[in-house]
Amino acid sequence: MPHTDLLKQFNLRTNPFVDRVAEKTKLEGSALYVHSDLRNFSPSETTYVFFGKRGSGKTTIRMQMQEEYSLENEHVKSAGKSRGHFMIDLCRPVHLTLCLRSFQDSIHCTDDNWDAQFGDSWTSADMVDCILCFAATELVGKLTNPNSQEGQEMLETIQGSAAASKQMLILAHLYANTDVTSLAKIRAALLRPHYGAKEAAIGASIAAASGAAAVMAARNPEYAEAAAAPLHKLAAEADHLVPGAGRHPRVALAVTAAASMAGIYYYNRYARRKAMERAVAITGSIRVVKQQPPHIIAGILRSLFTPQDRVDTIRGMCIGISAHQKLDHLQQLVRLLGYESLCVFGDCFDEVSLLDPVSYPGAIKAFAREVCRNDLLNFGRLHFFFPDSRLALDLNTDKTLKEARFDRHFVRDLTWSRHQLEELAERRFIAAQSSRPGMLTSPAGTEIPLTVDDRLPDGMRFPDLFQKVAQADFASYLNKLSTPRELMIMMTEMMARMEANPEKGITAQDMEFSVQRALEQSL
Repeated sequence: MPHTDLLKQFNLRTNPFVDRVAEKTKLEGSALYVHSDLRNFSPSETTYVFFGKRGSGKTTIRMQMQEEYSLENEHVKSAGKSRGHFMIDLCRPVHLTLCLRSFQDSIHCTDDNWDAQFGDSWTSADMVDCILCFAATELVGKLTNPNSQEGQEMLETIQGSAAASKQMLILAHLYANTDVTSLAKIRAALLRPHYGAKEAAIGASIAAASGAAAVMAARNPEYAEAAAAPLHKLAAEADHLVPGAGRHPRVALAVTAAASMAGIYYYNRYARRKAMERAVAITGSIRVVKQQPPHIIAGILRSLFTPQDRVDTIRGMCIGISAHQKLDHLQQLVRLLGYESLCVFGDCFDEVSLLDPVSYPGAIKAFAREVCRNDLLNFGRLHFFFPDSRLALDLNTDKTLKEARFDRHFVRDLTWSRHQLEELAERRFIAAQSSRPGMLTSPAGTEIPLTVDDRLPDGMRFPDLFQKVAQADFASYLNKLSTPRELMIMMTEMMARMEANPEKGITAQDMEFSVQRALEQSL
């Protein structure tokens, strides 16, 4: 009777072709990606931009890069050098979905006209605001966590710097997606008045002088008369407001007091109006976050800045105006807090509902175009992964190429040849045979990295699966595939057909059917 347990027959621990999503794979990274220019990747100041169809390996590359950053962060932390790299993770669709929904509300747009209005309104500054939103939310969470020693140390660092306190307060209230209680904690920690020795001495002197004057006026009538001399001037001033009031001291006092109170009232009203206008102006440019009530922002600005400080001055000092300047300000803050640098990862953009290429084909193109500007890309340590080729995203125009300057950055269009796909399938097959993913056991008992030429004792080689398929047919069918995900679907179908009919094995007809199924399912 034919043997139908394929895993046992091929000495496999698991089917190596069922893991079609990088986040769920159980195989070691060396078995998943083979392009030479990304082997031995290490964190650097380089900007990486990848373009490729769904299933072309973008998420696999991103996860391997993130793993390298995590390993370096652990190393520098254990050595006590720093807190590692502050990583902005825009790969989860939830964050960008919230930002784009807020942007949609701010431009008064509906889903019906979103595709057109987004392209006309979205800018690279809005993209950087999404990064600032993620960073501000993370920092507020750390600073307001009383059980986090790291957060309390960072809070003390910010309290020791007036400039950092201003920047953190502005970032938290303008960008953080957090609750009111957390913002109140930030204000309580960073808005406490700090009086220096000079201010304290002046206040004490004024209080002492006032007290001494009151005692002398009570004990010495002549001194009291001298102190009351300004009241005569008060009466003269009252005559200008109400004729004849100067002849009646009490009326003069009441008129002058009323005028003073009216002046104070109208000045405060004017100051509040200007403060509200400044608050609205500074929040109006931020369109990806639901803003706090204007009176809260106005109160923060009045506490931190003088009425003469203009909106552009405040933005330039604490937030930044251009995309590069915003990232630079944020990096200065995280470095002050003990981090090595700022690092950004952006992936799975097509999983964001408002960037779905099927529903909104123009939105994803506009989004990619604004990311691919040299003002943003030149910052460094940026890693973006886009769900199609540069040609399909309209990024090959002369205008875009001049603005993006792809020649200054690491830019890769992920394409796979037949030979690369065949090698990838074989690597996965060998990895599933080995004692540990991506490793083989030497005669001495130590583990060594596998290669495609390695073969376990009693294990069948990958080409043994295709003994009944002519080489020309094999190459012809494999040429129809363009991504690893299509390859995985094809191999899964073939394994299922082999398991259903073990006597027959894999034939050319099986390959043809499996390739068609792969192309259908990968659309």
